[in-house]
Amino acid sequence: MLQKSRAIFGVVFVFALGILCGVLVTCVLYNYRIESIIAGRAQNREEAIVSRLDRKLNLDKGQKEQVRAIVHETHEGIHALRATLRPETEALLEKGQARINAILTPEQRVRYEKIIAERKERLRKKGF
Repeated sequence: MLQKSRAIFGVVFVFALGILCGVLVTCVLYNYRIESIIAGRAQNREEAIVSRLDRKLNLDKGQKEQVRAIVHETHEGIHALRATLRPETEALLEKGQARINAILTPEQRVRYEKIIAERKERLRKKGF
């Protein structure tokens, strides 16, 4: 009886370990893909959109090229719009940050300034 229960436990353990490994690998790959799309060039994001639409809609070659052009033009427009809104956005963020800073203790201010500096560094690395 003990031998049988050990065998069952071993099979269940291996099965559970397989599930856990599968979930971890899936999460890592999913996060990597999302990060590469977000942090990557616009072309990567555009291709991801075109690929997803192609998979879901089964586009023919002509449609795929037209969709690719539309997505590219749309991304360029969004980029231009963001560039015009950036100064206003930054001004609003700085105003909000100053208001938050005013209600913090000196110790909290030091940590808050570090958070803001880290945010600015991440944006700088992304090219913003």
